Amino acid sequence: MFLISKLLRAARTWLPRRNGPKTIRRSAVGVEHLDHRRLLSVNFTGNVATDFPATQQPGVVVFNSSNTPNIQHPIIPPNLQPYISTSGFDISEIRVSYDSTTDTMSVGFNQPPSGNPGQPGSVIAGDADNNGTAGTVNPAVEAAAPGFTDFYQLGGSDEMAAFLNFTGTNIPQVVAGYSPNAPAPTPTNPAPIKDYQVAQAIPNISNPAGIPSFGGILANYIGNVYLVQTPAHPNLEFSIVHFSQLYQLETGHAMTPNSVVGVGAFAGSLDDIGISDAFFPMSTFTVSQATQPTPTPTPTPTPSPCPPQSPTILVNPHEHRIIDTLHRDLIRVTVVGTSNFNVNDINPSTVTLNGVHAIAHVTRKVRRDEFPMATYVFVANQLNLPRGLDNVTLQGTLNNGQTKILSSNAVLNIPYAANVKGPLHSYMGGGTIYRALSKIEAKHPGTVAIPSSNAQAVSTSANRAPGAMAKVDVSYAPAIHSVGKRAAARAEAPRPVVSIPRAEAHANAAGTAPKLSVRLRHSMTDYLAHVDHRAAGRRK
Repeated sequence: MFLISKLLRAARTWLPRRNGPKTIRRSAVGVEHLDHRRLLSVNFTGNVATDFPATQQPGVVVFNSSNTPNIQHPIIPPNLQPYISTSGFDISEIRVSYDSTTDTMSVGFNQPPSGNPGQPGSVIAGDADNNGTAGTVNPAVEAAAPGFTDFYQLGGSDEMAAFLNFTGTNIPQVVAGYSPNAPAPTPTNPAPIKDYQVAQAIPNISNPAGIPSFGGILANYIGNVYLVQTPAHPNLEFSIVHFSQLYQLETGHAMTPNSVVGVGAFAGSLDDIGISDAFFPMSTFTVSQATQPTPTPTPTPTPSPCPPQSPTILVNPHEHRIIDTLHRDLIRVTVVGTSNFNVNDINPSTVTLNGVHAIAHVTRKVRRDEFPMATYVFVANQLNLPRGLDNVTLQGTLNNGQTKILSSNAVLNIPYAANVKGPLHSYMGGGTIYRALSKIEAKHPGTVAIPSSNAQAVSTSANRAPGAMAKVDVSYAPAIHSVGKRAAARAEAPRPVVSIPRAEAHANAAGTAPKLSVRLRHSMTDYLAHVDHRAAGRRK
């Protein structure tokens, strides 16, 4: 009775679920969105000569006095010359580099040497009095020019920016850098820090090719900026993202490697009393000259093949591993998951049973079972197996394409297994499973049987939301006939079947014993002994 009740429970699980397959809940995973300002096409360190190496050709374009005439350097008045050797607003070089992978244009301003003892590098960007500290003023400078102010982080009226032209004229369309317009103070922040901006350029009315003003902000193109203002990191560096889109926005044409871009720069302050502004005239370059070479990817070494996995498999566990390859029944092979084997890693299209591909599969987590399991469905009459006890082998490949799975289990292949009588009949649930399945098929006219020609199964289901298993329907009767729009199961006339009643187990040779082949008789005897032994153990 224990085996019969267990088989009946298994049969009930095959009924279509009204509410569809159960969904396994998964905990949400939070993914951090990477800000585009962290994607640096050039590794900014505040040292332009290092970050934009002049030897990188193509990839870096350098403009200085050797190829750009009429650069205007700040003029220091005589009363400040004893104290200020170089202005922090002086620009000696513009270096540009374009990364086509991230569509980012990077710009760096190199400046003259500071000339201060112990400060061999460039003058600090925005250090108006060149005293080695931005934001403070040399007392001697204050005495010589009362009201002289040195703002921190290019605040106040300080300005330092590049202007760009995409149309082939001397009139800039875009300006990027620090505007001379300080942000308005707020009740909580009386001196807010000025932000790096990318904006529309407003040309100078009296001199359109001169220093432009900042217009409307182009927020979508603002990239990274580096302004530390220390002797070890003195230079200003910044980037413009989505550069090709900005080019098309301004020109109406797509950017190509031969597209010409003009770049210039300016810097100064209204509060470095007596010192004039810097102006770097526009120079042009092609996009290909500034484009960094795409690195050649390192070939991935071929991994050594992994040893095959051998998970536990259960073949028709609801029928005590009995199969019938003479009919178009279904064979269900369940792969049991463990702590070190996830059944979701199996590639279902590669799974075969003795070389026959699965027609359906479902992955589920059974109640009180710690790990999910996968069940693969095969058509019984597609397997070429001899009668009796034999091994079947499940093979496949994991999703990584390298690791194989290979597991075997013993099955008992009995023709007309549904009609076998005797002890085997009781182990099969007395045929009730097959009668119940026939009733299900008769009740739901939309179901179809797997064709005996072994063609691809075309199936429908009464289930409103069928899963992979529910989409495949099968008849366990010897034949299925369709009548109109409804299908009913009908058993054909009884055929000679194997019968092993206990009363005939020791029949004499007078011809009363069933005529079985030696191999089949031994296989069934071994199998029944195994089942009897397990059943006796459970009764204890």
